[in-house]
Amino acid sequence: MNLGSLIGNINYLRYSVGISMMINGFPIIFFVRDTLGIGPSSSVFTGIFFALALLLMVPARLTTVAYKPNILLFQFAALFFGLLVYYFFFINNMGKSATDIVNFAYTFGFFFLLLYVPNDIQKTLLVVLFLMSLMNNLTLIYSLITNPNWTLGMRAAVTFANEDAQQGGNPHLAARNALVCLLSGYVLISEFKNTWIKILLIVSLVFSFCVIILTQSKSCLLGTGIIIATHLFFRFSFSRMAGGIKQLFTLRALVVLVVMLGIVRYLIHRFYGIYSIIINYWDVLAGRFEDVLFTAFQLETSEEVVEDASAMGRVASFDFLKKAIYDPKVLAIGNGYKFEFMDVPPIEMLANHGILGCFIFCALNFFFLMFSVREIRLGRSPLGIFAASFFMYFPALLISSGRPYDIAYWFPYMFFVRFLGIPYLNKKHAAPDTLPGQIPSVAR
Repeated sequence: MNLGSLIGNINYLRYSVGISMMINGFPIIFFVRDTLGIGPSSSVFTGIFFALALLLMVPARLTTVAYKPNILLFQFAALFFGLLVYYFFFINNMGKSATDIVNFAYTFGFFFLLLYVPNDIQKTLLVVLFLMSLMNNLTLIYSLITNPNWTLGMRAAVTFANEDAQQGGNPHLAARNALVCLLSGYVLISEFKNTWIKILLIVSLVFSFCVIILTQSKSCLLGTGIIIATHLFFRFSFSRMAGGIKQLFTLRALVVLVVMLGIVRYLIHRFYGIYSIIINYWDVLAGRFEDVLFTAFQLETSEEVVEDASAMGRVASFDFLKKAIYDPKVLAIGNGYKFEFMDVPPIEMLANHGILGCFIFCALNFFFLMFSVREIRLGRSPLGIFAASFFMYFPALLISSGRPYDIAYWFPYMFFVRFLGIPYLNKKHAAPDTLPGQIPSVAR
């Protein structure tokens, strides 16, 4: 890959920036709005930000053809999206919020514009995703350093300027950004031949993992473990692993290993304060996992184990599920749009939209999972591997946090529908009017 070729096409750059802002834009919003104090401390700023992202994605000209998404994923996503819209207008006891209408419009607009994004944008998009997420990691550290109320041991997140907002910021979105940086950097390592760029990418992987630890996000760390396990299982065969182990015992490999160990030992000694901070955060995170496991499974707890409030909330959600099974009304149509907050999206779908809504939502995520596993196993394209790896983080979210209505779910979902499991994605420089897999557009 040549950096010069990446910046040669302005359209590809602006498409990539727009997509990156849509699927990973919250850290930028928090930094500009809450750390720098630019713009109103409300959802208005968020709306303007995403409107700008969509504007960047508008193609130079709307043609009568569009690029074909994953049809199976599109069908289930359309069913689920249509179900939410129907419930919003006709089975809604919580009021029709303007924010929800705007979110629906942005989700539809994002997917519509994704259909006009060329397939050979993928390498430019990966570089932009990496650079923006790396910048977000650095701005997070800057925000922590300049925040007089933040001390070591607290979760790493940008503190919201709005007094009525969530205390301590949102560490989960900071952790997700670090994961995006880690995954995009990992995929790009094999795309660049320049040694210094490879070193930068490897350093960014370590830095991003440290940021995940600083956020103390259990769901992100669990998702990272799922991603690593999936790649080890499907991308590294026994023969390749045996060959790799054999290569470790060559003279050259041993020399490199000794040098690296020496460098690591020097860095730990030189920056022992930073090293001890990371280790302490790791211990705290391990303790939080222990608290969650003991609370979730309602095991006997020792004096050292603290009851985890978030896990107790999910225990209550599962208790609700046991009762809902015997309630015909809940099973048939649910309680209505956003009526119950469960913090476990599949259970919330059952509570609010009945068994049909829960089935559609679970089926959509099941097929996301199947296409992700296949894409990781086949490794057909860099962007496909990134999208598949990114989704493998979502199963941890689905059992731990968020709501199925959140744009933090839906913007990445639209990205997956467009780029996940696309067999022709790796074809280079295909002409838009001859690309196999195009469908007629309804743009006109």
